[in-house]
Amino acid sequence: MLSKLSFVLNQLFLLLRIDRRHLPVFAFLLTLSTLFWILTVLSKDYTTTVHYKADFIDLPVDKLLIDEEEVDLHLQVIAPGFTILAHRLSFRNELPLSVSSFIPKKKGNYWNYFLLGEQSISQIQEVIPTSMQLLHIQPNRIDLLLDEKAERVVPVKLKSSISFKDLFRQKEAVKLEPSTIVISGPKAVVEVFDEINTELLSLEDVDNNKNGEIEIQSLNHSEINYSVKNIKWEFKVEQFTEGEIKLPIEMKNVPKGYEIKLFPDEVTVSYLISLDKFDLVKPDMFAAQILFDSDFKRQSVNLSRQVDFVENVRVFPSKVEYFLIKK
Repeated sequence: MLSKLSFVLNQLFLLLRIDRRHLPVFAFLLTLSTLFWILTVLSKDYTTTVHYKADFIDLPVDKLLIDEEEVDLHLQVIAPGFTILAHRLSFRNELPLSVSSFIPKKKGNYWNYFLLGEQSISQIQEVIPTSMQLLHIQPNRIDLLLDEKAERVVPVKLKSSISFKDLFRQKEAVKLEPSTIVISGPKAVVEVFDEINTELLSLEDVDNNKNGEIEIQSLNHSEINYSVKNIKWEFKVEQFTEGEIKLPIEMKNVPKGYEIKLFPDEVTVSYLISLDKFDLVKPDMFAAQILFDSDFKRQSVNLSRQVDFVENVRVFPSKVEYFLIKK
């Protein structure tokens, strides 16, 4: 390949009768003349089409753009070659368009802001390079769909998957800070949400108090903004145990002239309670009772009194047999 190139150059030198000693001078003159030719070509004006991406600015403060599709602008211009070349080599060709100059029109629940290209040549002329003379714009009409901007206060809901070690449980509701947030965005979208979830909080084998911070769950609506994006959470854990007491059964509604013999005549009450309150439970805090009903062969036992700091209260047996004895 090199030998062929050398042969071609030698033939060219012979044809042009160039002495090899004058080759550097020839190369310099050739480069200089090429440069002058390029400068001459680029300094001339040309009619061409340049392309921009529309960048919408100066939106109304009380409205939000809900149609964010890119708008390609094709501008027919007269410009020097230098300007056209610089535009073609640019990596960022965005043209700012002020929405405040668009014409607003109500369209259902939304607002349609539009710009007529041929009527806005003077406006666009101001934002393109001064060396460009704008002749024509495509598309001839640009439409934007805007919605009223709205705000709404919504509660935060913690999504969680928490498991505890044996004999441990959550003591009280999880505290969130803040427990409500403000969401803002297009009115039609904001009104859809009654609450905002967090990302999933996953904990296993918990046996002590916990706290931390978690992010708000992202929504499939990029136009929605949050007053905060991180929520602090805290919950307390307690150890619990099972307790039980035996209670006599009180009778109500016994027919006059009769007495009742129950089998058995007492019941066992079992319950779950926090370990630190176990010693507070006394038998007189509970009362077991039967409201006699002769239609039933077995009578149901109910608790007519119990304290509120015990949970999962159960009575065994829940029904008892009886004999009705005439006095």
